[in-house]
Amino acid sequence: MEFRYFPLYIFIIFLLSFCISDPQTKKEKEDYQNQSLISAALNGNERSDCIYCSDTRAFEGNCSCYKQIPVFSCAGIPSGKGKSNSYKISCDELIELGIWSQTSTESYSCSYLTCPPEAYRAAFTEEGK
Repeated sequence: MEFRYFPLYIFIIFLLSFCISDPQTKKEKEDYQNQSLISAALNGNERSDCIYCSDTRAFEGNCSCYKQIPVFSCAGIPSGKGKSNSYKISCDELIELGIWSQTSTESYSCSYLTCPPEAYRAAFTEEGK
């Protein structure tokens, strides 16, 4: 190996590393996902079921399930006792479990005595179940 070509070898390896690597960084992917979520939320046509529980710790709070409301109005509450979620939530599936009272044509509620554990799990897990 001749050392006079060493800088050329380094340059070729450097170029190949750019061709092989993923052009999107993790931050770019997260920014794109956040932008997509905001776009969907601001679009009034995006609707989903939403579960809100006032206290998910030790299954102590009351929960409400709302059918087909704008996604933006069910913003996830990230911390504290209360939690909400609209991702992979189906009120029709949840109200089959536990004892729910119908508060309007499109909403239901249950107390800590009658809410099923699935309602609390739906409110505080990303998967909704």
